[in-house]
Order: sequence, then structure tokens, then C-alpha cells
Amino acid sequence: MKSLIEALHHTCQTNLLKEKILLVDSYSNGEQVISQYMKEGYHAINLKIKTIRDLALASVELHHEYCTPAIGSHLLYKLLKNLKVEQQLQYFHELEVTPALSYGMFEIIQELRLAGYTSETINESQFVTKAKGHDMVHILKGYEMLLHENKLKDDYHLYHEAIQRGNRLDCIYILQSNLSVTYLQEQFLKKIISEHIVHLPLAPVYGVAKPQQTNFSRISEGAATPLSYIYQLQALEDQRVNLNLFSSKTEEQELKQMIGQIGKKKLKFDDCVILYSQSNPYLTTMYHLKEAYHLPVTFSEGIPIKLTRPGKLVTGLLQWIKEGYSVSAFIHLLQEGLIDVGEEGPAKTRWTTLLRKLNIGWNEGRYLIQLQNELRNVEGKLHQEHDAQKHEYLSQLRHDLSWLLEWYQAVFAKLPHSSIELTYRELLLGLQQMIRDFSRISSSYDQGAKEQLLEQIDRILSYSNEMVTLNEGIYRTEELLLQLQVGASRPKPGHLHISSFKNAAYLAREHVFIVGLDNRRFPGGSGENPLLLDLERKKLGNMIPLLQENSKDKLYEMLQVLASSSGHVTMSYCQFDVNENRATSPSHLFLQCYRLQSGWHQADFKKLKRSLPSLDEDIILARDWWIQKLTSANQKVLEQSLLKNYEHISLGIKADEERMKSAFTIFDGKIISDTTMLDPRKNKEKTISAGKLEMLATCPYSYFLQEVLKIKPLEETGFSIDRWLDPPTRGTLLHEIFETFYRKLQDLNERPSVEKHHTLIHDIALNSLATMKETVPPPSEKVELQETAEILESCETFLKIEEENSIHGVPKFFEYSFGVDGIEPAMITLPSGTIHVSGKIDRVDLQNDETYHIIDYKTGSTWGYDGHTIFRGGRQLQHMLYTLAIENHLSLDEGVVQKSSYLFPTKKGLGQVFEREQEESIRTNGRDILENLLTVIEHGHFTMTDDENDCRYCQLKDVCRRSTYDKEQMELIHQDHEATGVRRFKGVRAYD
Repeated sequence: MKSLIEALHHTCQTNLLKEKILLVDSYSNGEQVISQYMKEGYHAINLKIKTIRDLALASVELHHEYCTPAIGSHLLYKLLKNLKVEQQLQYFHELEVTPALSYGMFEIIQELRLAGYTSETINESQFVTKAKGHDMVHILKGYEMLLHENKLKDDYHLYHEAIQRGNRLDCIYILQSNLSVTYLQEQFLKKIISEHIVHLPLAPVYGVAKPQQTNFSRISEGAATPLSYIYQLQALEDQRVNLNLFSSKTEEQELKQMIGQIGKKKLKFDDCVILYSQSNPYLTTMYHLKEAYHLPVTFSEGIPIKLTRPGKLVTGLLQWIKEGYSVSAFIHLLQEGLIDVGEEGPAKTRWTTLLRKLNIGWNEGRYLIQLQNELRNVEGKLHQEHDAQKHEYLSQLRHDLSWLLEWYQAVFAKLPHSSIELTYRELLLGLQQMIRDFSRISSSYDQGAKEQLLEQIDRILSYSNEMVTLNEGIYRTEELLLQLQVGASRPKPGHLHISSFKNAAYLAREHVFIVGLDNRRFPGGSGENPLLLDLERKKLGNMIPLLQENSKDKLYEMLQVLASSSGHVTMSYCQFDVNENRATSPSHLFLQCYRLQSGWHQADFKKLKRSLPSLDEDIILARDWWIQKLTSANQKVLEQSLLKNYEHISLGIKADEERMKSAFTIFDGKIISDTTMLDPRKNKEKTISAGKLEMLATCPYSYFLQEVLKIKPLEETGFSIDRWLDPPTRGTLLHEIFETFYRKLQDLNERPSVEKHHTLIHDIALNSLATMKETVPPPSEKVELQETAEILESCETFLKIEEENSIHGVPKFFEYSFGVDGIEPAMITLPSGTIHVSGKIDRVDLQNDETYHIIDYKTGSTWGYDGHTIFRGGRQLQHMLYTLAIENHLSLDEGVVQKSSYLFPTKKGLGQVFEREQEESIRTNGRDILENLLTVIEHGHFTMTDDENDCRYCQLKDVCRRSTYDKEQMELIHQDHEATGVRRFKGVRAYD
């Protein structure tokens, strides 16, 4: 910067009273130049910072609204869709019109217009094919018409009018080096600037070609520095350079190393700048580190708006709308703390609990219906309740439900209905009101994000009356709002500054840290833009940049930043790409810098990688310290005196150590306290069901978690765009249809007949589906039709099976219950005592020979069922248990129930029936299985399953962590001869 300051000072001194304009690409560049100038003790008198756009705006008066990129790409989206629908495109006719395409096309049109082209002056022959030229002319013409119709003007109008009206000003123009200039801007500058121009010099870059220059974008060179010679090492006489190189495993570690070095060296934040080669993922990672460390940081390009609370609110609201207003999506908004309702509403945990209990599922109407129904229910209970404590609870519940009902009524009045089509304006207005009314603000970034989102929507509203599908509207809104950046800032005193290297040539900070110098990120590819190829750019000329030169230009910009740095430079690259799961290599620039630093000019990449220092990860957060300690192979590094203050961690380490042993311990499901209350033979108040016994036989540890510790997975009615009824709901529906059908037949005193009762079962199914639709709305008409057809197909399969089997007997009982809803339980007597059993049998048929046949409907697949396996290691006990239970409950003679069957009437089940003859040997074996399982409970030995396939559909895998045990260790645990319950469990497995 020394040469620059000297040149600026000379110009200011020789033209002290004359107006001087510092012409720069951005105000940030100009502020940095003047800041450094004043730090040297000079005074910037009559020196103003201007951009080319500022000068143009001063020359003309635009009476029309400015066409921003948001408005322009929005208008182009509509234009491209219309051209495609009307079949007016010849070259681009197969392209899908997306927001990304329309934004890309807007950028190309701006490039063409700033090169001086309009639909009248551009020639079809300047493109690779006549068809493409035809399309580009049509798109340009359509865009120009849209600007005229909507009374908009873009940069073409600005500079075109400025060229006509601009006058030469009597002032000194001081230009930054390598000023970005388009063709129209150049014509405008020629009109207003005299030939006397001062170009501020920067340190030269040797060994690489300079970018293309004009009189106004000239690269002026000052005094060389050691880092000017990175690509001309042989010309460097003084080898001493303030350069440090390292690599890290991840981008987060890379940034932590930089922050760690700032801390270790006790550097001032405002003496440091971190530059990145690409914003992703460094911007996001740095923001998270800033929040975690409470660092004073400024971001030259701002941060992604998606990181702010209003940005997250928009993301969550769009997901909520996309999922048909599903409860699970809304609960995510609550749990993230993104909705601010002040002090009026219930706490978010209370709110979440109420939503889950209401069984809403999704659909805006369901919120209101279920809240109204529950409110009426609570008010009814309130009038009858005389207990003061319960009355107070119900009063608070009524208050919360009333508030929620009013809140959701207001919200759904703002947001669009979950319909197939709507106006884009309707969606944007709803979001705008939600952002305005409910955004939670806790930082300046949040406040800025809220304001920017509201402004962005305001810009588009006047042009958004077109009809869109809901998915199209959401996609366009995501592109419109969630690609924004917020909080862009110039460097501030006392703050660490984060910037792209592209904006860093004038950032004169003593310590420069550069991240992201792997060969994947820097200098990046030089791919072409298919919308406007380099061949076409060359034909068009007029200073339209060639994209094949991008990587060369980036390299030159980076080298100029390095050459201009006056202090210490630290450079790094990330060794591993997590997304692509592969190692990365340093860039060629990184290698050149190593050659310069080491003095070994012939060093290759192998030598570089071997020589780079291996740095320990800096411990900055308490989390980093704990992770390092807890993942150490030697956990003894945790001092016992420290662990006394963290009992939960100490207990966790002990549990982890115990679980690694080959014996069955209290950390693997062993209970050493009294189990009397768990044993249904001893606790007569306890009933047990077939489902619980099968759970116990499948995996005792799962039984322990759910029935002893009472850990339950969350049961939410989840939304799926491709599914209406989840398996449990579909199963319940089919059970109800079959029961209703058979009760109708009983009333008619008829046996099932496909010919006679086809219409009857169809009508019952359609009525049941209509009722279900009110409770659980389908996500779309297509899904509703598809699943309705599947239900009707299952009913037809069921009717065919029943017609074939009707010759053997008639249904006697439907949904026969015991031990539930106040009905006495069944009792089964075993050698060790009597147990009380609860359950509900789908159907019991009376056979022609006066025996009974139990039928259980299964609506899933037949996996795990066959004609040979009876008990499947205890996993299938229901057939035997229901046999013993109903004989007891109906006071039948033992042996009267001769068969128990599993019927699969669905498409998955292929109408198969698996019968289990309830002969004496099966009853004997079944009782023995029950004895073994009850002994497991008695001893409190709830070991994990011995078959990892049992874990496939388990919802408690994250709690259980069976996968952390190796196979040999699990086998040793199951061979623990001192654990009676474990031995009995293995005994159950012997029964196929």
C-alpha cells in the first residue's frame, strides 16, 4: 500500500483545493484507501468516494422504478414460461423453466445490454446456431417490452441516458487499479472524464499474465514486495518472507487454527483479516464459530439469510405449507424458537404437547376442528368437575386451547390454503405477514434479515398476480428469499474481518489469513455458460468477459492481494472433502508459496505434503476440550478430581466401560432390585398382552425400556406427499370395514358371496374412507385415488377368501375383548401361577363341528410367517395365547378352540392364510415358553436380542445402542451361566 499512499498524497497535495473523485468498484475499497491514507497522518480534503454508477445517477433523473435482479429474474421467469407454452422457442424449448434459469438468463441479458446490445442491434448470426440467435432476440425483445409495460428501467437505460446527458466535469479522477468497467460504462466515462487520470498503483505481480485492460481499468504497478515473485522465484533476491503454511482435516479445523493463532500470538482483531477462496462453507462455519465464541466479527459479503432466525422462519413456514401444514413441521418451528408470540401464548413445550395429543396430523382445517372438539370436551368436563385442583387445571387448559384456536384462525387467514393452485401474490403476502408479526429478533443480523425479507417481497408483489401451483410457488419463493445475504459490513475497529479474496486488495491489515487453497476450490474451473458461450462472447465483443479466463483472473487477483500485503501471511487448505468423501490436494498456488517459503524451487506436491506441519487442533470451546478428552484412547487423561464435579460424565464413562465387558450387568438390562410388581404372577393388578409377551420374546431389553422404564417413541401422524394412511391407520380401517361387513351379513342372515355382496363391502369401504378423510386428510387427490383402489382391492381379496371358507362355519364374535375397557381379563394357569391376560380378538368363528376358530387380520406383509414355523423363537405367541385366553373367558372346555389363523387379505399379503392347529403339543410348548418369559421378568434379566435382524424396525435403536457391541461380546453375554433369566430367554429361542 506504500506506493498507493504516496501516489494519492502527491495528487492531493498538488491539487489541494480542487475536487477529487476516487473512483472505485465499491465504497468499501474507497473507505479502506482513505483510512490508510489518514493513518499515515494525511488529510483527505475535497476527496470523494464514487462508483461509476454514482456518476451516472448524478447525470440523469430516472423517473421509473429500477429493475432489480429480483424483479428482472421474476419477469423473465414469466416470459420464458409464456414463450415455451406458446412454442416460440426454437433452441431453448426443451429446457425446464426454473427460477435458477431465469436468474441466469437475467445476468446474460444484463451483460448483453451493458455491452450496448438491444433486440434491434443484436444479430442472430453472432450465436452458434440461428435457432439460438432467434431465441435470444425474442427473449431480449420480450424483456424490453416487459420493462416498458411495467415502467421499469435497468442499467442499460441508466448509462445510455447518462452518455447522452453527461458533461465533462472539472475535477481530478483517481482510479483504483484494475477497475471493473463494462462497454457502456466505458463510453460514459469517456464522455465525462478528461484525459488526465491518476491510477493508484498496487504491488506488481510477476510471472503471470495480466487481465485484459482498458484506459480506465489499467493495472498500475508500484514497488515490488517479496510476494510479488511467487511465480517468478528465480528473480527474487531476498528469500525472507513472512509466510506460514499448514493444512487441516476439515474447514472448521482450518478456521479454528486461524482463530487459535490469533489468540496464541495475542494479535489484535482489527489487525487481522481472514480471506476465503469460496464462501461455502467458510461463511457459514465462521458465523457458527463467531456465535459460539462470541467473537467480534464483520463479514464483507454478509452471511446467508438462512442462518438468521427470520430466514429459518421462512424456511420452516415453506416446509410447513409444503407438508400440508403438518404438525411435525410446525413443532420443528416451535422447538427451534422461531415463532415469537410474546407472553400471551402457552410455553412451547406445552404447545407441543397439546398439538401431539390432538391427533391433527396435517391440513389447516384439522387444526381448527380438533381444537374446537377438544375445547368443547374440556368445557364439558369443567362444568362437572368439583375438585378445586382439577378444576384449576381444566380452566388453564381451556384458556390455552382457546388461545391456540384464535391464533391458528388468524394464521390460516393469512397463509394460503393447501390447494393445488393459487396466486403467487397470495403466497408472498401470507409469508410477509408471518415474518412481520412473528419473527423472533435477538441480534442485528435477525433485524436486518427481517427488514430485507419484507423489502424483497414488497419489490415483487406488484408483479406477482399469476397463478402458480403450490410447489412451484414454494420453489420460486425459496429462490427469491433464501439466497439473500444479510449483514454485509466494512471492516470495523476491534473486529476480525472476514472477506472473499476478491474484495481484499485494499484491506491493509497486518495479519492476513487465507483459507480454502485446495485445488478443488482455487482457482476453480473455467467452465463456460451454455446460455452465452465464449465463442459467442468473442463474436459479440464490446468487452463482454470470456469465462475461460476466469481461473487466470482469479489467480492474478489472489497474487495481487498477496503482493500487496505488508505484514504476515498464513495460508491453509483442507485435506478432505466431507461431501464427496475423498481426499483433496493443495492448489498449485499453495505449492508455489511453499517453494518460495522453503527456498526449494523444484519441490513437488509429495515433498510439500510431507513437510507441512501437523498442528494439534486448538481448544477454543469447552466442547472442543471435552471431545478431545472423551475420544482419547486413554480416558485416564480425565483427572478424577475434575470428574467429581461432573458426576453425569463419570457415571457415563463407568457405564461405557461396564458395557464393554463380556458378563451380563446392570448396564445391559439386569435389574438387581425387587421385581415383584413387574411379575404378573405375583402382582395380580398387572395384566399382560400377547403383544407385550411377543416383545419380551423378541428382545427382552426392548421390553425393559418400554414396560419397565416407560420409554416410548414419539408417535406423530407424519405427513408424506406420497402417502395418505400409515400402516397402523390402514390396518385399523380394514379391521373396521371387515367387522362392519360381517355384522351386516349377520343382520341379513347371509353368508359371504362375491356375486351378492361385492357392492355391499365396496359401499362400506367407501363410507369408512370418507369418515377417515375427515380425520386424516389425503395429501392429494392422486394419492387418495391410489390408496382407495388398494383398500377396495383388499376388500375384494377378503371377500373371495371368506366365500371360500364360509362352508366351514360362521362368525360368532367380532373384536372379542378381555382385560380392556373395564372387561374382566382372561386367566391362564401355569405351573408357577396364574396370569391375567388382556387382548382383543378380531374374529372368532364357530365351525360346523361345534369347535372354534380364531382369526386375526394382518394388513402388512407376510414376512416372518410360513406354514411350518409355529412360535418362531417366541416371536409368534398370539395364536396360542388367544386360544388359552378365550377358552377361559368363555368357560369353554380345553381343546374346543382347534385352530388359530393369521389372515393376510391385502395386496402385500396376497390373501394368504397361515393356520396354527392348537393341538396338545403346541399348548404344552406354549405354556413352557410363557414360563420361561415370566422367569425373565422374575429375575429382571432383560438381555438384548440375540438376532440383529430383530432391530430392523425397532424405534429405540438410538437408546439401546446394540450396534456398539461386537458379535463375540454379545455371544458371551448370552452364555452367562449365572444369569437365570438369560438362560431361560435362550430356552425360548429353541421353540420354532
